Amino acid sequence: MAVDVQSLIDRHETFKLKGLQLTNDDLFNWLCLQDEIVTNVCNMKAERTEKKLKLDKDKALRGMELKMQKDENGKTANTDKFIEQLLKSEFYLQDLELATLKASYELLYGKAETITDLVNVVKLNKKADFTL
Repeated sequence: MAVDVQSLIDRHETFKLKGLQLTNDDLFNWLCLQDEIVTNVCNMKAERTEKKLKLDKDKALRGMELKMQKDENGKTANTDKFIEQLLKSEFYLQDLELATLKASYELLYGKAETITDLVNVVKLNKKADFTL
């Protein structure tokens, strides 16, 4: 399940650009977008957790494999430090993917958190216009 993060951000920014000119329908649609973003964030967090658990298992298995390797004298061929560095190298792309996924859902969630406050500002402005 791939979330188009940029599309969600673009939709959010479109509403922000309207500023105080948002209609009631715009406000409702913006709040619906907020719900959509929060749902996607939850799904992205679950996806990251699942991938991280699998990656941790794969790293542990690979680490044990490297630890079991013996040299010609029957001694452990790899030091713990070497194994640690090798695992970082071998699993770099997967670690990067997890970090990117986390940064993406944190960015989205930050955007979603501002929507309610921005909608309230517009609603207060509309209310003030009616009281004049």
